[in-house]
Amino acid sequence: MNDRQPLSDEELAARPFDELVAELQRIVTLLEGGGVGLEASIALYREGLRLHAACEERLRRAELAIAELGRRAGAEPTPEPTQEADG
Repeated sequence: MNDRQPLSDEELAARPFDELVAELQRIVTLLEGGGVGLEASIALYREGLRLHAACEERLRRAELAIAELGRRAGAEPTPEPTQEADG
């Protein structure tokens, strides 16, 4: 059932966001299935909390990066519209 070892902090940091979400979904499915013993359930729950925290941190950093890009784009001078000669 759960023959995977918990991810190290380095592995959490190196994994793509989508993989972290998929692993979190796998853990939720295992826990919801109810076929896991108490000790394994606790270990899965603990790993799920770590994955959730890692995903939230990634989302927070992405939001900050997007906000910074928006501030930079807003701070750049916009070109003046060209004036066409009246004919």
